[in-house]
Amino acid sequence: MNFQQLEQLGDKLREIGHRRRQLVEKIYQEVKEGDEQSSKELYRELSSVSDQAINIIEHQKLLFDQELSQM
Repeated sequence: MNFQQLEQLGDKLREIGHRRRQLVEKIYQEVKEGDEQSSKELYRELSSVSDQAINIIEHQKLLFDQELSQM
């Protein structure tokens, strides 16, 4: 198993998780202030960032499954 690749994926996933948290905090603030348009844009970005996280997790799972099949 390529541990360097797994480590890089893990680092990227942490970065994305941090970005997701920032977006949620911004969305909460925008909703609180009543800025619906800005909230919509932030929700779209949050959806996109979440898709990125899902793709990384799916890639990690594929790597794990490949390793298991070789055992």
